[in-house]
Amino acid sequence: MKVTMRELAEAANVSISTVSRVFKGDPTISAKRAEQIRALAESMNYRRPQGAVGEGLGGILRGRTIGLMSLGMDRRLLSIPAVSRAINGVEAGLSDAGAHVLLRHFPQLAPPTSAKLSQTLDGVILLGSLQGEEIGREQNDLMKRLRGLPSVWLLGKPLGCWGDSVCSNSYHVGAWAAEYLIKRGHQRLAVLNPKPDHQQFMVREDGFVAHGQRLGASVICLSEAPDKGWQLPMQPPTDVSDVMHLVDQLLEMKPRPTAVFAAADSVATLVYRALATRGLQVGKDISVISANNDEPLIAGLHPGLTTFDIHAEQIGRVAVQQLACRMAQPVGMPDVEIQLEASLVERESVVKL
Repeated sequence: MKVTMRELAEAANVSISTVSRVFKGDPTISAKRAEQIRALAESMNYRRPQGAVGEGLGGILRGRTIGLMSLGMDRRLLSIPAVSRAINGVEAGLSDAGAHVLLRHFPQLAPPTSAKLSQTLDGVILLGSLQGEEIGREQNDLMKRLRGLPSVWLLGKPLGCWGDSVCSNSYHVGAWAAEYLIKRGHQRLAVLNPKPDHQQFMVREDGFVAHGQRLGASVICLSEAPDKGWQLPMQPPTDVSDVMHLVDQLLEMKPRPTAVFAAADSVATLVYRALATRGLQVGKDISVISANNDEPLIAGLHPGLTTFDIHAEQIGRVAVQQLACRMAQPVGMPDVEIQLEASLVERESVVKL
């Protein structure tokens, strides 16, 4: 007797839509869960209807030319592990779908004539500086052309911009960080952010402060740019001076916070160095938690940094799926933001009081 998708879903104790997404290769389904469902399908001799595998995504993107472009970002920012993993996810997703990929890097928003686009594009996946309003305000020919294309922003949408976006649930990351610290006995918390106008950092900060205070903790917000400020093309924080002014403010507080939430792993690595300069040891004198799980960046930290994996490569793959959805229905659908949940990666940087 033929096994139906409903019977398979009931046997796997999941919804029918989850089973369908597994066979469509949906990257938001964990590899472990997908493997379990596929193995169960094999044991039950389940067979999908003819022509059901992967036709939607491939049919829309196959043979199309898709731009993958960065705007207002220094190449050093593109080399941050979370950013590079998201780009890898986009490239893999477009390759699997049979699309042609056009890579372009525009560190300035007014590119020289030689860098302007001459190719015909069917859609774009965009990475933009998440600080300031320059991208949203820019009205040059390049930006006007991009605004007219089906667009998905990767890792967050700059202020005032158009199109869909796929990112992590940054508010939940911040709230989870606060709850994690409080459950380990910390009642005096601080969030440290040297990029106060960064769209995702602000949301993480909001989640941390609101949830921490709701749970009864004292939460201090140290959110201030270094004296040099930040200008396009935007760069990551790379020097201890980018956070030292915030660390010094932290250490002057009485009573001093016992735990710090750094806005990102790139910030946390500098916080480690700044604290060491002031004679304090992470995991002993003060606890630190962060977000992104940028393993190549944090591998040398001691003690190991507790952080949140935002699943950047999966964000890239989901962005490809959302672009296909947008291209299939280019008008009449409001802008969409898809948020992926992060996962906690526990190491030794948070001490239990």
